Amino acid sequence: MSALISNQLWSVVAPLLPKHPPSPKGGAPRKEDRRCLDGIMYVLRGGIPWRLLPREIGVSYSTCWRRFHEWSQAGVWDRVHKHLLTPLAESKVLNTDRVIIDSASVRALYGGEHTGPNPTDRGKNGCKRHIICDANGIPLVIQTGPANQRDEELVEPMLKKFPHLPDKHGKKRTKPKALQGDRGYGFVWIIKMVIRMMIISLLAPRGSPHGSGLGKTRYVVERTLSWFSNYRRLKLCYERTGLHFRAFHVLAACDICSRRLQRLQRLRRF
Repeated sequence: MSALISNQLWSVVAPLLPKHPPSPKGGAPRKEDRRCLDGIMYVLRGGIPWRLLPREIGVSYSTCWRRFHEWSQAGVWDRVHKHLLTPLAESKVLNTDRVIIDSASVRALYGGEHTGPNPTDRGKNGCKRHIICDANGIPLVIQTGPANQRDEELVEPMLKKFPHLPDKHGKKRTKPKALQGDRGYGFVWIIKMVIRMMIISLLAPRGSPHGSGLGKTRYVVERTLSWFSNYRRLKLCYERTGLHFRAFHVLAACDICSRRLQRLQRLRRF
């Protein structure tokens, strides 16, 4: 089976993985990390249960799951995401002058603290993904939570997790210039909080009429949310812990950023 992880993405992931020296007690050698990552990506893209992982991957499903759990606990995916965003920012692909925030709910098959009754799905168990993307739709901050968590509650913590990236002038930026969002975020106290953080608020106020024209520029975040839906493991929440549900989302963001970098490299060759 051909590798599911590109050489470009693997070159970023490999140095960030935890080191494991050989066991003094001997035993079977540790399985290759790249094969395990191929298996994890196969599950993410295909949406299959771990136990149905093909043998052609070369690693058992239990080994892939343990490696995924280990790397998720170690925060590997967040570090990889940051390392991929940096060259995108240095290449001036990112536009953080204006960022957009939005969320989407998915049904959860199992329980857990990361799930809750979905008010838009007749109270059925669900989760929600929250995204902040740049003006071109590249995911910058990813958070997950229960479906009944209000969107505005995560605005401040997500802005505080904004990655420190160089802008188009090469200056390090710790926050965006402007934040755009729909009426779900347009509470007065949220707008005031954004302004106190020295960020221009482009949040649609609560109760404002349709036809404001913001959709012509805000559609990119909805497109980004649809990109995440292309990873079939994220179409529903199959995870029993919030750690794994968010980890799969960050890994998907890493794959999206890696593909954008590959496209940029191909364009530079011509």
